[in-house]
Amino acid sequence: MNTHLLALIGNTPLVEIRHLNPNPNVRILAKLECQNPGGSVKDRVAAAMIQAAEDSGELTHDKTIIEATSGNTGVGLAMVAALKGYRIKLLMPETASEERKMIMAAYGAELELTPGHLATDGAIEQAYRYAREESDKYVLMDQYNNPACIAAHYNGTGKEIWEQTDGAVTHCVICLGTSGTAMGIAKRLHEMGDVHVAAVEPYAGHKIQGLKNMLESYPPGLYNKKSLDEILHVEDDVAFDYCRKLAREEGIFAGMSSGAALAGAVQLAERIESGTVVAIFPDSGERYLSTPLYRQQSGSGVTVYDMASGSDKMLNGSNGLGMYTMGPSLDDPDSIDSWRRLSLLDVLIRHMSRSGVSVNAAAGVTDMDDRTLAAARETKKSREVLAADRLVTVLDRARDMGLSESISFPLSSGSNDTSLSLCRKLLGKGLAYEKLRSVYFDVFRDKRYGEIADVDMNKVSGGHTVDLNSYVKDNPLDFTLLKRATLLDLKRGEVVETQWGNVRPSWFLQHAATAIDVLPRIDVMIGSEKHRFPHLENLRAIWSTAGRELQAWMVCQQSSDSDGVTLETVAEKVGGYRAARCWLLSVANRKTLCASDENLSMWARNWRKVQEGAAVLTLARDGGGDSISRDVEQAVFDLKAGFKTAMDDGLKLHHFWPALFKFIKKINGWTSDNALTGAAASACLDELLNIDGILGILDPAQMPVPLSDLPNEVQGMVADRQKAREAKDFVQSDALRDAIEQAGFRVEDTAGVPRVFKV
Repeated sequence: MNTHLLALIGNTPLVEIRHLNPNPNVRILAKLECQNPGGSVKDRVAAAMIQAAEDSGELTHDKTIIEATSGNTGVGLAMVAALKGYRIKLLMPETASEERKMIMAAYGAELELTPGHLATDGAIEQAYRYAREESDKYVLMDQYNNPACIAAHYNGTGKEIWEQTDGAVTHCVICLGTSGTAMGIAKRLHEMGDVHVAAVEPYAGHKIQGLKNMLESYPPGLYNKKSLDEILHVEDDVAFDYCRKLAREEGIFAGMSSGAALAGAVQLAERIESGTVVAIFPDSGERYLSTPLYRQQSGSGVTVYDMASGSDKMLNGSNGLGMYTMGPSLDDPDSIDSWRRLSLLDVLIRHMSRSGVSVNAAAGVTDMDDRTLAAARETKKSREVLAADRLVTVLDRARDMGLSESISFPLSSGSNDTSLSLCRKLLGKGLAYEKLRSVYFDVFRDKRYGEIADVDMNKVSGGHTVDLNSYVKDNPLDFTLLKRATLLDLKRGEVVETQWGNVRPSWFLQHAATAIDVLPRIDVMIGSEKHRFPHLENLRAIWSTAGRELQAWMVCQQSSDSDGVTLETVAEKVGGYRAARCWLLSVANRKTLCASDENLSMWARNWRKVQEGAAVLTLARDGGGDSISRDVEQAVFDLKAGFKTAMDDGLKLHHFWPALFKFIKKINGWTSDNALTGAAASACLDELLNIDGILGILDPAQMPVPLSDLPNEVQGMVADRQKAREAKDFVQSDALRDAIEQAGFRVEDTAGVPRVFKV
């Protein structure tokens, strides 16, 4: 039995990682520091620092201990201070987990929170200020410069590792935070034997609590990079994924930094032939329950802005998702607003699918509405012929724009039976009525009518958007479900025969029935600003009757300066349909999209930079060199993190473009300086293509083929042609160009090496 709690600090167990170890010839052992009485590795340094301050006479009971902490050191200090009867004040960023704050407060510590965007540095600055200005009141522990921290791990943790493995340890992985753990263990293990000590350092801008990137924050005075054999870099997502896997597959409920430590250990295990790798797991997962690391989410993790609630809403994709939007009108298949909706829908589909959610999506195309019939009559075509012709145009445009093949474009006439069935159901529930062979929806019978757009129906007057003389509704606000056919409709056979007579389904009913027919469920609806009210409200009213309740209603603002502007004209101005897609995604969907020549010209330049950056990286992959510099790794991380943040924050792509353009600028700088190895180019291109797998803005047809990927015969012709050009033998050069084209490739001369494209 121990009579003193502090005697329980240290001698934490080693546990073998069995299921997450990629190399059967390597043992990975986790040192579980959560077994310390305060729950983390920081108990060791907390006890050591307070003991050192007591021994020096600096700490007495009339003074208050003060320290900046991201959490664990504060918990350890609060525990030891409580045991020894000292007052303690802890400063920490407001972003620290709630569990840590609660534990420290439970130990009686006074907490002062500093701005979250300043991270731990903000807390450090404030702690130093207190210690400097009120030195008679406070005693600063200063874990970042206190040699007692190194001594605690030199005399404790490092020695324990050697003894617990009987000297068999060959590698040790430690995360970098205050760095005392890494410095103390490295010093001991290097003295004891030939042990490779690697430290895990996160990338700048990371979200792993307790760890530090030494370039973006104040480097601790204890830190000496030369004491380490290697620095390993781990991405946030990888660290967090290993945390969850540790719980599910190893039964170890670990904290954020433990996941990073395991990720580093796995990196080592994958590349060494044999050995024993010890990874320090600083704490357990209980301190991160309020963070996204372990928080149970009822949704998919994807958030969108919901017009109905007026707030961001996380989509629940546990049973799959159904998404719907209005497709292009057949009288105007190149409408900018239509393709803006479709581009947003496609990005959302790709993003959800990447998140593991099964998605069904449709863009309904009405072919019995007034506009379509007017277009058919103007072109002297039947409705069926015009619809078939224009649908081909829409599908061709969808391919040009790179839309997912999972988006269907059903014609609404295929859902006429469903339209009639819906009418019967609405009539049966008393929500609709028939009058003079037309059927109308009675909006005042629907108690929810107006809820999506937050409209008070008692304050709405009818007749602003329709000619009331053309209708015989009981109330001007009621909307049409089935419209009595005209004589011209009858003459051309553009009617549906029903029990109420010859009618045509309204635009609202056509879309409502089409969505019900082609989608197993409807969760997300994307409309334009002009649809906000009453169009979306009418769809909601019909769908609710059919038991279809949506999770989110999204709206895209209209485009400005768009008179006479079509998708085709935009594509001509900006450099193609993929460039047009980039422009359509250039601003937040709730912001107006400007179609002025000046704005189009700017986005044409922006898109060309990205396309050219991808082309440069594609060709640079053939370059030699396997090394990837730290700058390149950081740039790739920044790009990935920037995209993830934008997508997770309600698909706010406008926040991502600056990060993308900054990345491309760095690529251009490295390539012009010949500082990009083949491996580095591959890493950059892989991430760029990974992101474009969701954005879809890169044009594959404008992407050069790496010379190494060309058939040997074509490689030879390209090389011979280059020699002919250098010798100014243009006759031979032109002949080889023709031969290359006959082989299915197109050559384009540049200031450097020629680029080859697949025809």
